[in-house]
Formats: sequence, C-alpha cells, structure tokens
Amino acid sequence: MKFIKSIFPILALAALFLFSSCDENNIYREHKDVNAVGFKWNISDEKTYKVNIEEEGMYDISVELRHGIGIPYQNLLLILSYETPDGKATEEQVDFMLRDDAGRAVGSGVGETYDTKQTAMSNFKLEKGTYTFKIKHAMPKQDPLNPVLEIGLVVDKVKK
Repeated sequence: MKFIKSIFPILALAALFLFSSCDENNIYREHKDVNAVGFKWNISDEKTYKVNIEEEGMYDISVELRHGIGIPYQNLLLILSYETPDGKATEEQVDFMLRDDAGRAVGSGVGETYDTKQTAMSNFKLEKGTYTFKIKHAMPKQDPLNPVLEIGLVVDKVKK
C-alpha cells in the first residue's frame, strides 16, 4: 500500500504531462482495427469516420497507418473519400509512403511495428457540419494487404 501511495503522485504528473502535450489544433483522431487474424486488410474493408466540424475554417486531413515492416511496397495507394454535410461526395487518391528512397521505413517504430502519418489534404476548407470520411486501400495485386493493424483519420485545424 505504501508503494501505491508513493508512486501515485508520479503517475498523476505523468498523466498530466501526457494530456497537456496534446496538439491543441487536433479536433479529431480515430483509429479503426483491421481483422485481428493475421492483420490482413481486405480491399473491400472500407473504414468509415464521422467528423463533426464545429467551426468553418482551414484543416489538414491526415491518414495514420499502424503496420508491420513486412509490407513489400515503398508506397501504398489509398482511396480517401468524403461526403460533405450537404451530401456532395468526392474521392481522392493518396500515395501513402511507407519507405524512403533508401528503403528505410518512415514514421516511428518499435520492433517490426511502425506508425506512419501522412497528410492527404492540406489547408482544406471545411464548413460547419458532419462529414463522413472513408479509407480503403487500392492494391489489387496485394489483397489482402498485410500486416496492417490499424487505419486512422486525423483532422487538425490549420494555425492562423
């Protein structure tokens, strides 16, 4: 019991630091798991994200991928589609970089697992309302794509 009492202030300070270091411009971040058996992302497995924009402005839309080092490609072709609050649907292709020109994995990694983030739409105007974003891969020769653990969408308000 003494140990718990002595470590509690340290844990409280660590939690405070962690939460205070969050990006104040981030308005949305959500990750969706891929099939847990073998970490295989099927081409038909489209991940959906509902994002509520409370203030019209300029935003950066990014895709985050948690993946294993075993994906045999330098880049992945992803499809990012979105529907505006008024129902207009648009689709963007994202050339998602996994490795640099020297073949080194980009992003941050521990062991054979890497977290990679790439801005898909920069300085993009969003109006007030709810948007529906969808992400899927477009790698037909590699279906399912593996190892992929999670796919995430991040929306950050652009600093003025």
